Amino acid sequence: MRHRTVVFIVMLLLYGFLPCLAAAPSRELLSTANQTSATRPAAGSVVISDLLDLHAACGVVSCGRGTHGGTQSRICHTSHGAYASFLAEDKEGGTVFHLVRIREGSASLLHSAATPLTGANSVHVLSDAQENVHVLAAGVVSVDGRERASLCIHHLDRESGTVTHHCAEIPFGHGTSFGYSSAGIDWAQKRIYAVYSGGDAPGYFAWFTFDLATMAWLPRPVVIDLRYRHCYNYCFADGRGGMIILSERDIKNATAGITPADTNRKIDANYVWDELRLFLIRDLTSPAYTTVDVENAVYDKKAGLYPNVQNNAQGDAYVDTRGHLHVLYMSDDNNGVSGSVQRHAMYDRQFSCVHNELLGFQDAHAMRMAQSTCGRHYIIAMPYRETARVRIWGATDDQGLGYTLAGEKRFDTGLTPTYAGLAVSCPRNGSVRDDVIDCLFPVDHNYYYFSVTLKTK
Repeated sequence: MRHRTVVFIVMLLLYGFLPCLAAAPSRELLSTANQTSATRPAAGSVVISDLLDLHAACGVVSCGRGTHGGTQSRICHTSHGAYASFLAEDKEGGTVFHLVRIREGSASLLHSAATPLTGANSVHVLSDAQENVHVLAAGVVSVDGRERASLCIHHLDRESGTVTHHCAEIPFGHGTSFGYSSAGIDWAQKRIYAVYSGGDAPGYFAWFTFDLATMAWLPRPVVIDLRYRHCYNYCFADGRGGMIILSERDIKNATAGITPADTNRKIDANYVWDELRLFLIRDLTSPAYTTVDVENAVYDKKAGLYPNVQNNAQGDAYVDTRGHLHVLYMSDDNNGVSGSVQRHAMYDRQFSCVHNELLGFQDAHAMRMAQSTCGRHYIIAMPYRETARVRIWGATDDQGLGYTLAGEKRFDTGLTPTYAGLAVSCPRNGSVRDDVIDCLFPVDHNYYYFSVTLKTK
């Protein structure tokens, strides 16, 4: 279906959906009065803290498990500290997760527990409306040859500091997935969603619901069949029982029409990552959905152009306070053009694409978006396998489309960030918006923290 037709149908079927996004009482989607260039905040400056080595601060290290997805919610920001969570290995070789609190320049290990997570699955840390902290561990187990979702919410009570565990195994019968689980939180509906991706052609999404009012998992998932597998999901709940999922097509070579005779590829892999798509789900109790394409794959095998389109570790998705969806992504060898470029797309409340252009700067690897309490957009950018540094780009317009360098810091440590790079606190995991952005990045099995303060005066 052509893009304009898709958008027209979305506008008819989902009328009012994105206005709901902007009006819903969640931190990601709180609406504000429209700003104009006359009322846009002045450029201001940013303050970047020094690094905090979590291993040196509280003795924790991570492991090579669960690092594959750059969309994971690894750190959240609350009024009582920043909370980071990641996987590690115990003395017997089993998998555990750590929950670390970072506050006033120091870090402390609050909790560790065993988890059955395997493959690319990792934990996600989220904050609810009362600023209680939840660690979601969403994995898979096999029982009698059938796949079940292995689900746990580890709930940290902000008042008592106690951690309670709320776990379930729920069958859903859609074959083994590699483990691209992702998370969404809906303050208004008091629910946390664990979203799974799997299959190939066909693929599927399956989501499982944790009710924060009853502190229990609902007994059945919702499963939707897709033409192809899509994963690395950014999930935005709308406050009224719906969700937007921005997802990346990830399919086997043969499914994409690539054969062993195609030896002129840049990437030697069994899979391709070649498209970005929005999935619009109005009612999370139903498998109905519509789609809008961000970028399609255009192959030219004779010219050696095999598209690689990603925003996993090399981009971001962010819904701003106007309800506009921003997508930062990398596009390589697509649309008949050789080479890699970084792009910025923006969608309005009706899911019409109003902007998709090259970023004004092209030297970043990991990119994460933020917004100050006064409405100015920022992009936090770090390199990969280069000496650790961070650049903060501030918007030059009220829509967040043009950028100028607002701050920069090189960490004089000789450290080089490793895969899957930078994570930041963001409203989609329930983080408080108060002009402080908590940042986390790995160097091999150690995690390092720094903060960015967005000065608005």
